Amino acid sequence: MSVYTAVNQQQLKNFLSHYSLGGLVDFSGIHAGIDNSNYAVETSQGKFILTIFETLTIEEIPCYLSLLNHLGEQEFPSPIPQSATNKSFIHTLQNKPAALFNCLPGSSIEAPSINQCTEVGEYLAKLHLLSKNTNFQQANPKDINGCQSIFERISPYLSQDEITLLGSELNYQLNVSLPNIPQGIIHADLFKDNVLFQQEQMTGMLDFYNACTDYYIFDIAVACNDWCADGAMINQKKLAAFLSGYNKVRTLSTDEIDCLNIFLRRAALRFCLSRLDHQFFPKEGELTLSKDPGVFRHLLEYHIFSAGAAA
Repeated sequence: MSVYTAVNQQQLKNFLSHYSLGGLVDFSGIHAGIDNSNYAVETSQGKFILTIFETLTIEEIPCYLSLLNHLGEQEFPSPIPQSATNKSFIHTLQNKPAALFNCLPGSSIEAPSINQCTEVGEYLAKLHLLSKNTNFQQANPKDINGCQSIFERISPYLSQDEITLLGSELNYQLNVSLPNIPQGIIHADLFKDNVLFQQEQMTGMLDFYNACTDYYIFDIAVACNDWCADGAMINQKKLAAFLSGYNKVRTLSTDEIDCLNIFLRRAALRFCLSRLDHQFFPKEGELTLSKDPGVFRHLLEYHIFSAGAAA
């Protein structure tokens, strides 16, 4: 969540006229994430989040909003798109598609506790089960083939050490033999800044615009690389807590557990490459956030070392 598209008071008032949510009281840009423009909006009827979509087209967005609406109907703590007076979830602002959502309570955390890791694991498993009953279909654009495309694009800007590490891991991932492990709809971006907590209680899971169909264990790996990481290492107690929480809701198969290191490496590779890509080809914006690719380079090296030590 960044701000690439500036909005003034009158433009926002005009946008809100499509809804029955009261008059504008205040608004401010949200400085987090990297994909869309986001504003905290307060009206006379409450607090909302405005998202202006920077890359998704107006034709691509409805499937994500439909997924969020379905989750809301199941009382899952994710943002619920607000319906306008014409029953649509989408309008335009600054000639870009935009939507309003309820504002969930709580705040993101920087240093999760063991109990919070367990809680997030439980809710990720709930998401995997609840999202089965939808018509949502979206291939993962940043699967291993997508990673290869990013690597080829950014290779001219990489150091030789980076080319050696990332190229070697990419080759490994392209050729590794995987068992028949479960797939379904995944969040694909469940970082700490996409989850809200009030003390030990999770109150919100945010930013579903990377949702896609892929391996459930990949989704777990993406989350664990952030929630269970202490610097360039994985905190094994937090990892065990996360997996324990997940298993309370959906039992992981033996094959999934055996493949965890492969997918921890794949997730680290994916986010190292995408952050490097964003670094070399940044979007222009009023208020943007660039994230450090080195975090995932070091985690990738850690996971490769761990696999070798266990062999």
